[in-house]
Amino acid sequence: MAAAPAAGAAVTESVFVRIPALAARHGAVNLAQGVFDHGPEPVLLDALAAVGGGVEHQYAPSPGHPRLRAALARHVERHDGAAVRPDEEITVTVGATEALHCAITALVRPGSEVLLVEPAYEQYAPVVRSAGGVPRALRLRSARERVTAEELEALVTPATRAIVVNTPWNPLGRALDEQEWRAVAGLAERHGIVVVSDEPYEHLSLDGSPHRGVLAAVPDPELRIKISSVSKTFAATGWRIGWAVAGPELTRRIRAVHQFLTFCPPTPLQLATAAVLDDPGTGGVLERRARELGEKVRGFAADLRGLGLPAETPDCGFFVLADVGEDAEDWCHRMITDAGVAGLPMSVFYSEPVAGTGSIVRFAACKRQETLTEAVRRLGSVLR
Repeated sequence: MAAAPAAGAAVTESVFVRIPALAARHGAVNLAQGVFDHGPEPVLLDALAAVGGGVEHQYAPSPGHPRLRAALARHVERHDGAAVRPDEEITVTVGATEALHCAITALVRPGSEVLLVEPAYEQYAPVVRSAGGVPRALRLRSARERVTAEELEALVTPATRAIVVNTPWNPLGRALDEQEWRAVAGLAERHGIVVVSDEPYEHLSLDGSPHRGVLAAVPDPELRIKISSVSKTFAATGWRIGWAVAGPELTRRIRAVHQFLTFCPPTPLQLATAAVLDDPGTGGVLERRARELGEKVRGFAADLRGLGLPAETPDCGFFVLADVGEDAEDWCHRMITDAGVAGLPMSVFYSEPVAGTGSIVRFAACKRQETLTEAVRRLGSVLR
């Protein structure tokens, strides 16, 4: 069994801090980070304006305001087809990031191993290590490759406690398919491994395909944790309202970490989120957002191809991958300084270099159309 590092070892400055800071210094258009350059959906602001001025601004119960947990239970039943108990199976957190931290920390002990499917969000491995665990990675090179049961099984040891998946998948721009879910669910059932499924892009299917997440794929509630948030769904990354849905025993352990980490997110934002989730018009808002994002993403990918950069159009989310034909890290730094556009090398989503991925750059197309148009103009001034 691999030796566990000391807690906090190898935790360095995040690329999502470093690259945006560099972009800001050079006045670059920031397409490196999945942050919107416009306000949130108006329904959120309307709901926030309707929050009262009394005890609504004091601490909520640490597991989450009862109104939000009840609204989330109804939302989960509508969209995931799963009946969950708000008092025992839902924890409200400061964004999906905290939910991930709480879930992984609750599962990992010194020497525990956690399977990661790369390319993966850079938070996963540092959290595993900070809890004294050891990340073990299955690596895919592109959206065309698939997770297989055989490859997952080869990584399992007696120390394996969890597997973390991201669906829809950042940065690959697709969701896990039925065969992949069968592989993941089968692994969980055979070995008692908990599936931590990071699903903040669940409502951003650009091709209209219905979302199928861990609550539908893994039947045992004590072998699954669903994580999501309002950030990407409603263009409100600054609200920091996330949640974890899990079985009662897993929830107890998640809450034990959460109560000493942040205690609770802002109460007014919890209440506004509850009102929006229960609003009968929210379904139409979600459909419109996915449709509008799809139009922008497809247009931006086509514009990149027009500049001679082979770009893939994603099925989900808003990240566009393009092959720049040279070392992606060097290219990204040069484009920040020379063109005033920031992208993100796909290498940051891997724990070690992977053949065939070193020239791939990820662009976040969740911006206003005029921002994307300006980014293409700037890139064209250098690339043409």
